[in-house]
Amino acid sequence: MCRAPLLILGAIAPLAGQARSAASGQSGYQDRFILANGARLYLADWGGSGPVLLFIPGFGNGAHIFDSLAPAFLDHFHVAALTPRGFPPSSAPDSGYTIVHLAADVRVVLDSLRASKAVLAGHSIAGAVITRFAEDYPSRLLAAVYLDGAYDFGESYRRSRATARADLPKPLDTTSARYRAWKERYPDHSALIQRDGRMWDIDSTDIARREALVAPLVTEVRSTPHEVWWVRAPALVVCATGSMDRSFGWFSPDSAPWRRTFDFVQRLLATKRGVCEDARRQLPRGRLLVLDAGHYVFLDQRDEVIRGMKAFLLSAVPHAITPFHTSNGRLR
Repeated sequence: MCRAPLLILGAIAPLAGQARSAASGQSGYQDRFILANGARLYLADWGGSGPVLLFIPGFGNGAHIFDSLAPAFLDHFHVAALTPRGFPPSSAPDSGYTIVHLAADVRVVLDSLRASKAVLAGHSIAGAVITRFAEDYPSRLLAAVYLDGAYDFGESYRRSRATARADLPKPLDTTSARYRAWKERYPDHSALIQRDGRMWDIDSTDIARREALVAPLVTEVRSTPHEVWWVRAPALVVCATGSMDRSFGWFSPDSAPWRRTFDFVQRLLATKRGVCEDARRQLPRGRLLVLDAGHYVFLDQRDEVIRGMKAFLLSAVPHAITPFHTSNGRLR
């Protein structure tokens, strides 16, 4: 095990020997820690040149959930990803588990990277952190990317709890050819999610303590309106809507329950798209990218998210970056 480094307030201290995980051999990141507001925060730093692009994970995930996404931006950004306080390997101090504190932690991270402004890209609950950062430090946000995280979390939760699903048909034969083909198209696991989840391979007592500490974050975002209009910088809303095939693709269109289920799914999709369009309208400089994906939209539709983010950033902050071109001169 590597010896823990000396931590300096506001400065990045790499692990002894700049230790790298198995994944880092492919993506070239450095494991770093930053002392911020009483917490020791983990940062995966891929380096790169240009403005800082900081990825922030959703609840329960860590920096390495972005291992397949972050390196795509290295040629025009200094790319890093943060694991918030309370989630390993970041430390779990006894206090500081509010969206305001998480936004303040992001500010210290940017100070450590010597970034006066940055692009923040956050998944799920991290969208609330981005919005709060824009409210508290508006001059420091260059652009925002919401990875299925621009909606009102409380309303979304209440809507999901109120949705009647009991009368929807269930698969009767999970060994059928149609069901197996559907599971191959939309597996319920991801190697990257599983690898990121290994950060929780820690002492069970520590897990219980951390879970109790971070639980108020969920309560806060479910009980507080998500006021995205605070974000005056250019913002991209990446919206994961799903589809009939993704949700119930084992049904045959000529089967008895197909039409009833199809109508149900279409209502859900229309509602989700409406929520995302509403968020885009509230953002003074908002744009919308709708994709057929699950909540981990940047994993399900990685290439589309990369293309959408690059097109957005090229037009939103042209003074900060040079065009994304391939060797044949075309935009990528």
